[in-house]
Amino acid sequence: MRRLNHQQKLYFRNELRDARAVALQDAEAFDEIVHVLERMGAFLRGVKKDFGNLGKFRDPINTEARQSPLAEQISSKLPDVHLSFSDLYELVRDGRNKAMHDGSFARHLTFRAVELSIILEHALMTDSNRAKHFMVENPICAALWQPLSFIRQSMLKNSFSYLPVLVPQNDKQRWQLISDLSVAQYLQTVRGENLTKRLTQTLGEAIETKGIELSKTRICKPDDLVVDVLKSWNGMPVLIQSRHPDDLLGILTPFDLL
Repeated sequence: MRRLNHQQKLYFRNELRDARAVALQDAEAFDEIVHVLERMGAFLRGVKKDFGNLGKFRDPINTEARQSPLAEQISSKLPDVHLSFSDLYELVRDGRNKAMHDGSFARHLTFRAVELSIILEHALMTDSNRAKHFMVENPICAALWQPLSFIRQSMLKNSFSYLPVLVPQNDKQRWQLISDLSVAQYLQTVRGENLTKRLTQTLGEAIETKGIELSKTRICKPDDLVVDVLKSWNGMPVLIQSRHPDDLLGILTPFDLL
């Protein structure tokens, strides 16, 4: 049986995170998480992926999960609040094998699969300690040429409170943030034709008229330690930047560190 190295852990963590995001948008999309478990289990056992047979992958995946205290220790101390990873795994495995994969049964199965994914993601990150390990790569950004209607839509579709935007500043360019609060304040004070006019304004035009103000943000390097990033953090997203100031590698929020 294989053990995952650090890069492999990050890969499967990202796979689980993406699958969990899909499951949170579609309450019956438990199979997205299950497919990641199957790929991970097959890799750990060094065999071809075998759909529909989570049982054979139980031991190697449980071994990885036990690197987190959430897997067994916390559930043993707080059994009324948390199920153990092994119990969750059995619920998901058994549910996957049943014929009913829609309606309330599928929603309950998705709920349990999300809980299982959260534990396993934490286990895969126990030896990670740098900003690059936790950041969301290739973040969605706003641009000065984009109309506010499009920026509003991007925020709502992705449940984002902030979007990075690159703005000129003293013959250079600097990353700042546009917040959902600033967009709401600008749009909710008008109606009718005035609202249409504002929605069709570009972000650059709204900034020039001082209708929208951008927020300054903290810039970090990918190899910065998380413990250092957390010091004096005001809770707003931190942007991870390479040596080139225009190159945005990722975005980091307190949510990503939970």
